[in-house]
Amino acid sequence: LTGFLATAKDEIGKVLQDVGTVLFRGFAIPNPEAFHSVVEAYGEAAFTYEESLSNAVRLNVTSRVFTANEAPSDVEIFLHHEMAQTPIFPSKLMFYCEVAPEYGGTTPLCRSDALFSELELRDPEVASAFDSRGVRYSNVMPSENDKLSGQGRSWRATLGVDTPSAAEERLDFLGYEWEWRENHTLRVISPKLPAVRTLKDGRKTFFNQLIAAFCGWSDKRTSASSSVTFGDGEPITMEHMRRPIEISRELTYDHEWRVGDVVLIDNFLVMHGRRPFRGQRRILASLIN
Repeated sequence: LTGFLATAKDEIGKVLQDVGTVLFRGFAIPNPEAFHSVVEAYGEAAFTYEESLSNAVRLNVTSRVFTANEAPSDVEIFLHHEMAQTPIFPSKLMFYCEVAPEYGGTTPLCRSDALFSELELRDPEVASAFDSRGVRYSNVMPSENDKLSGQGRSWRATLGVDTPSAAEERLDFLGYEWEWRENHTLRVISPKLPAVRTLKDGRKTFFNQLIAAFCGWSDKRTSASSSVTFGDGEPITMEHMRRPIEISRELTYDHEWRVGDVVLIDNFLVMHGRRPFRGQRRILASLIN
């Protein structure tokens, strides 16, 4: 696969730009180190987990490869664009299947351009509101990593700091509002971010984390109803989200993993998630700048 990526990069890029996801199957990729070599062969800069503002708890395996999410197997991770709830996000993702799940554990994929086009037809008022007004996200970060939550990364790890004062300085630099809460938890509110992204070819995508927030951002610190507003502060309600969620379910393809699979995703065009599973499952990830 490393040789194929080196020689067919332009062709792969055209397919990726068109449809948003490419599956590489049947290549010999026996371990995470081999996957690391595949990522390197693709030839684009790394977007490291340590430097990201990802809310998910992950474990690094190599300098460019880490676990996809450490949330328990019964926790569903709903459709989202990677890190679209932050001002800093990767352009592409690569996933690698080291251990295929015994049951469940598929990765749902949804074309975000198709979703937004359909939303404009079914509910043009809501589509226009998301496009013009943007979105703000809030969440409460624990002081230590919470592996029981899909949003459990600590504020220390998320912000790359050791002290509350350093956290405040970092958040001020990024344009966040923040407040300290009990048990040294930290509630943050993002600056206004886009809910719709226009691609270079003019297509518009539903580029956000709203479906994930409404369907899955509930733990002992955070609830979906208080997690998202429009950019002007008006709450986004389930009535706003009913059609996008409905359309996403119609359009979603569930990728069933086989050992050795590598999936390349355009993060601006395709949303992804994780279905619950039983037994062992080990999907590794790498992010591309």
